Amino acid sequence: MVRPSLPALALGGIVAAGSAWAQAPAPAAAPEAATVLTLSETAEVLRAPDEVRATLRVEARGASAAAVQAQVNGAMAKALEQARGVQGVQASTGGYWTSRNEEKRDWTATQTLMLRSTEATPLLELTGALQGQGLAMAGLDWTLSRPREVEARKEAGEMAITALRQRAEAVAGQLGLHVANLRKLQVDVASQPMPRMRVAMMAARQEAAPPVSAPEAVPVSATVSGEFVLRP
Repeated sequence: MVRPSLPALALGGIVAAGSAWAQAPAPAAAPEAATVLTLSETAEVLRAPDEVRATLRVEARGASAAAVQAQVNGAMAKALEQARGVQGVQASTGGYWTSRNEEKRDWTATQTLMLRSTEATPLLELTGALQGQGLAMAGLDWTLSRPREVEARKEAGEMAITALRQRAEAVAGQLGLHVANLRKLQVDVASQPMPRMRVAMMAARQEAAPPVSAPEAVPVSATVSGEFVLRP
């Protein structure tokens, strides 16, 4: 009895499949082990402040809430008009409070006036004049204007990033590795401190000389942290 042979087409298919399996690429080699290095660096720049801010307070006390509020309203309107007449000085009003002292059975009304300018002389002269009219100085602050602050933050950030990369390369060299890539970077800019001069409140109206202020340089810092991938 003669067994039927496999069709030539089917046999050819089996041979072709076997040939394809034999030529399949070998599995890819495992990637080289990587080390992840986490570092942070802080850089700081100093800038001379170019904007001065003054906060003054109008305050009145009396037996009637209406009377003390009217007194504050009138004094503030006069001070605000005077401030807005000084070129280069920006003026705005702040908080307004009215309270009753039960022990003394009287009322107190208070409102703040805020002045700022990039020109110190006219602002300080105006402040002295307002002090002479009975306004109390609550604070005198020096700070950086917005453009100067942005410029300083940018420079501090660039310095911190440069220092971070140099340190990463140094650590990699000590380990016999090299920096393959930067996997993560975070930049944090610290809030800007303000050199401050506090001035005592004036108790009575009198001729007042302008306040004297000698500001210190303002430090602006930036901290960067990153994750570096190190390889052999």
